[in-house]
Amino acid sequence: MNLNFTSIKSVATLLLLVIFSLAAFSIGAQQPTNAGSEERDRGIKLFEQGDASGAIDALRGAVKQNTEDGKAWHYLGLAFQLHQDKDEARKAFEKAARIRVRELATISSMPSGGENRMDTAARYEAAFESVQKYVDLTPNTPRDWIAELETLRFYQGYYSGARNDEEIISGKEATTKVRILKKPAPEFGGGRASGTAVLRAVFGADGSVKHVLVLRKVDRAFDQACIEAARNIEFTPATKGGRRVSMILQLEYSRSFY
Repeated sequence: MNLNFTSIKSVATLLLLVIFSLAAFSIGAQQPTNAGSEERDRGIKLFEQGDASGAIDALRGAVKQNTEDGKAWHYLGLAFQLHQDKDEARKAFEKAARIRVRELATISSMPSGGENRMDTAARYEAAFESVQKYVDLTPNTPRDWIAELETLRFYQGYYSGARNDEEIISGKEATTKVRILKKPAPEFGGGRASGTAVLRAVFGADGSVKHVLVLRKVDRAFDQACIEAARNIEFTPATKGGRRVSMILQLEYSRSFY
């Protein structure tokens, strides 16, 4: 096959154009997130300086750029509080709480190393703070929010080392791991919500499932049914050196419609 110089030059030019286009697309795709982070940081600084209106404008821009920025939503709530707008503050804190709790599903339930453990504690603390703010501003707070707040308090205390009243180990430390004997399905008949609820819970040395936290929610009624189902799991506790110990496990319950 014969290729003249003009053909080779054309192909090379085309390749360069493709590479340039891909690079430009990559840079452009990253700009909204970076811009959102910059606006968030600017908004936080304005809030710390006592400029409620300026902070609100900047943080609104940040969450518009990145709707899943839990920190930006939390500070937006703080800015609205400073501005004496409790209703808007409550809405922002609710958004921050849902995002921050959902993000906990992405981290290990048993982090290795002191630094990772403290980072986990900090993320639980952030979620706790947003839920606490929402609860404080919500009259007649629903019971599921109160329960979630207390559960987050437990995990934050555990990961930070403030609680040592129960021995909780990782799978690597166990002589024998938790053995599930019976896992009942959630008893839920209403609504049309579908999806997968992700939960985290302590499978205790005493044979009980406790501190159940819904990390990824589907629907309030279904989520509560999942919590009850998790509490009714029958299992043989993990052991270490011949004694029963507790473990933190993650659970999933799915509901689909066809």
